[in-house]
Amino acid sequence: MTDLLTRAEATDHRETSRHDDVLAFVRDLAGRTDLVRVSSMGLSAEGRDQAVLVVSDRGCFTPEAARAQGKVVVLCQANIHAGEVEGKEAVQALARDLTVGRLREVGREVLSRACLVLVPDLNPDGNDRIRPENRRLDLPNLEGQVNPEGGVGTRNSGEGWNLNRDYTKQEAVETRNLARLYQRWWPHVVIDCHTSDGSITAFDLTYDTSHGNQALFAEVLGLARGLLERIGGEVEREHGYRAGWYGNYVVDGVPASGWHTYPALPRFGSHYRGLLGRLDVLLETYSYLDYRRRCDVMHAWLLALFRTFAREAPRVIDVVEREERRIIERGRTLDPRPTVGIDHGVARRDADGALVFDHPAHALDGDAVEVVAFEREALVEHRYPGREVVRYRVPHHRWFVPTASVSTPAAYVLEAPLVDRLRGHGIEVDLLADDAVLEVESYTVLKIEKTFSPDVAAAPVPMGGVEVPLSQKPPPVRFETVLSVRPERRKARFPAGTPLVRTAQRAGTLAVYLLEPHSDDGFARWELLDGGLAVGRLFPIHRVPAPVRVPTRKAE
Repeated sequence: MTDLLTRAEATDHRETSRHDDVLAFVRDLAGRTDLVRVSSMGLSAEGRDQAVLVVSDRGCFTPEAARAQGKVVVLCQANIHAGEVEGKEAVQALARDLTVGRLREVGREVLSRACLVLVPDLNPDGNDRIRPENRRLDLPNLEGQVNPEGGVGTRNSGEGWNLNRDYTKQEAVETRNLARLYQRWWPHVVIDCHTSDGSITAFDLTYDTSHGNQALFAEVLGLARGLLERIGGEVEREHGYRAGWYGNYVVDGVPASGWHTYPALPRFGSHYRGLLGRLDVLLETYSYLDYRRRCDVMHAWLLALFRTFAREAPRVIDVVEREERRIIERGRTLDPRPTVGIDHGVARRDADGALVFDHPAHALDGDAVEVVAFEREALVEHRYPGREVVRYRVPHHRWFVPTASVSTPAAYVLEAPLVDRLRGHGIEVDLLADDAVLEVESYTVLKIEKTFSPDVAAAPVPMGGVEVPLSQKPPPVRFETVLSVRPERRKARFPAGTPLVRTAQRAGTLAVYLLEPHSDDGFARWELLDGGLAVGRLFPIHRVPAPVRVPTRKAE
């Protein structure tokens, strides 16, 4: 064993790494091998370096080199929720093990076919707010975890943002830094490391992949689902760790009610990347396990994923690149039949009359999942572990039915200052070279309402402070705008310099989701257009249904 240890290893898993520990570890590792290069995606809100490790052979440390060598690019990020720390520890340990440690032989196999882009501490400001009281275990409320005695960081960033609800609105600097890294690499695969509480099961880890717009992205989702189930079997046979699909019982403690996944909103990273046609993996170690076991489970799963994606590199690259071509082709052919689901929420009023949304998933006929758990009494009483392991075959609620869908237009014309926002998502923007009359589909605003955003942001936790658990219902600090609209066809004149977004680009489906007024995760929903909205007025973004035949130039 090398003398290079993570803080978790060096303290016999009594502590987790502070951000300075992570930086020291990765820089030390890079100094020991030419298989690792350390760079930065930028600084956090409080000035901490968001370090990136690229791990590969043959000097393959750029996206250009990876593509020239035919390698699958795998981006693995950890600690986006800085109370969920075992991904951070496992990523560091695995980078070492595959290059200078006990898994060097396996590393040669993996790195010959894969370029690993590793972000061990995505949320460094939240990470360094380590306190034993954060995320404390609370089984009656199915919340928290078995902490290392030294404690863990906070769920949100230092500014209070939940970074895994920030992908579409990009309010946190950490999210914007990650977006730039993503757009530089355009990875074929993204792995996101988390820790999950919730329903009582006997799983060591649960996994998932993208869910939104399942018909559009059927091939890449089918590949992801098949590989994850296969890897789950391999890890259990080799290490004894049980895994299954991420979720919770539809009715707490009642397996027969079904197993329900999480909302198909692209504010979540997995669904955001799904709109880009990428293969996505969500890993959730089980928070009721002890800390050491969670680190070991995450290490085993990441290793299995890296090995699988390396072995399957040609197939993964082919499927992802075909998906990218399909996205571009939808913006060229303009077939109205493959619609983009832009809203999966079902509106209702709470007891105070406030507008709130549910996001139900459905179980297709015959779609069932095995949930490995305990006897019913343990599930109902929130006891972990139970007395005996029981396997339940239950409906798998993982299919989403859009409540609003649109066809893909050729382009969007913008009468709102959104160019920088779009660029933040890697979306290319043109400008009209001359005044132009275009036939467009415009929306009249019929109604404007507000709804609050649960688990999106919270009051910042000061250094030395303790975060408020979600079960205590901290007051909402972020709200959303909900629009009701009516479409109409018209001809309109737009002056030279008006921004135009073509959908025939690899982020074209994402552009549709962001620019439609009634999207559940678009720019309008996130209050970015509130100043120009009024009932009875036109929404300031217009669909161009036919190919644009007027001269344009690239936005600078």
